[in-house]
Amino acid sequence: MRKPGSVVHSENSYASGNRKRPRGPRSTFAMEAMRNAKTAPPQRALVDLKTEATGYYVHYYLQSLPNALSISKSVPDDFMPIWLAKAGDGMLDLALSSMALAVFSQARQHTRAALDASANYQQLLQTTRGTIFSLDEGNIDAWLLAIFFMSRYEQVVHLPRQRHSTAISAVDFQTFSHHDGALAILKTWKESLSHCHPPTSIIKHTRRGMIRSALLRKLALPDWILDGAAFGEEGWELEYDCLSVRITNLRYQVSLLAKEAATRDTSPEFTSAAQALNNEACEIDNGLKDWNSRFPHAWSTQRHTLSDPPPLPTTFFYSPTVLTCSSVAYTAVWNQYYATRMLHNSTHLKILTLCHPHPDTLDDTKRLECVSSLDTMANGLASSIPFCLQKFEVVGNTDSSADQSLVIMNTNQDLKPTMAKIVV
Repeated sequence: MRKPGSVVHSENSYASGNRKRPRGPRSTFAMEAMRNAKTAPPQRALVDLKTEATGYYVHYYLQSLPNALSISKSVPDDFMPIWLAKAGDGMLDLALSSMALAVFSQARQHTRAALDASANYQQLLQTTRGTIFSLDEGNIDAWLLAIFFMSRYEQVVHLPRQRHSTAISAVDFQTFSHHDGALAILKTWKESLSHCHPPTSIIKHTRRGMIRSALLRKLALPDWILDGAAFGEEGWELEYDCLSVRITNLRYQVSLLAKEAATRDTSPEFTSAAQALNNEACEIDNGLKDWNSRFPHAWSTQRHTLSDPPPLPTTFFYSPTVLTCSSVAYTAVWNQYYATRMLHNSTHLKILTLCHPHPDTLDDTKRLECVSSLDTMANGLASSIPFCLQKFEVVGNTDSSADQSLVIMNTNQDLKPTMAKIVV
């Protein structure tokens, strides 16, 4: 770990020169968008709207984090190989183009793109209804990708600008219905296809997404999905997966017990159940700390202190301390750890309240420990955000023996969605 004391300089960076536009004959829809993704979005005179929107979306939203570690990967990281291998797949093209046109319409205030997105999505719904019974080992990855984009489409198109709880709940219902569809496909694979069709990366990553979905909704995980090894998790990632599964089911059990506490007086059986959850929470937290203690030395964080910080918080800086790693890929894992422990300690605080419903009997020592952990994890996550969003770059001597390292603040750098998802 690096001691505080880095020197920070502020410097605006401005882009210069015109980017070259792609030329030449059109290829297939997939290959054309892939070519556009490697350059700036093409001029509208050269390509049709769907291809332009797809190139824009692939370029800005579907590029994988360089050197991303497997534990940080998710469904979007699987997209490009599958899409190119299945060029011309009608369902995939409709799923991608619906999402791409929806995002493009909002980014560019493009009414025609919004109308085309809706038309494509309606066609996609008809296609999926007609082909769902043809699910097999040859198209399961394409199905999971299509459902992923359908879920994202619902969020992009229907999430209200003014986020009142009733409207958000309606959007969540539409989104989570697609999550349930993905869960059904995973179950079909597990029970009918897994014996002859090993788990692919998208099967593994879709399961991760379903665990996060259950975590947010405080749902119990079905028995068939509990074993991460059956879905391709292994080694160090499997350890984290087991902890994630336990946290998800713990939150479900806590929600049930909280409902019971709200409707009846506590009993010895209730107190015993709450204490069992408390013991489980302690074991999980110790497991997370042990998992974190075995991060490789190369992933170590370095602490930098802004020499002349503005009034905080600002848009990207929440404290005068900034954390960096030698690679943003390592920071992604740290953020995953920070967020997981924050969520778990928040749940643990609720358990302590259930164990001691009367404030004068609350275990203050354990409560303060949870609050302290929450504070530490929140500060760690907040201090990592500037580096993740590339608002902050280490350019000088980063040798741990050096007293100072030179850091440049990229105050004029546009946000990249690929980087933003590291902190979401």
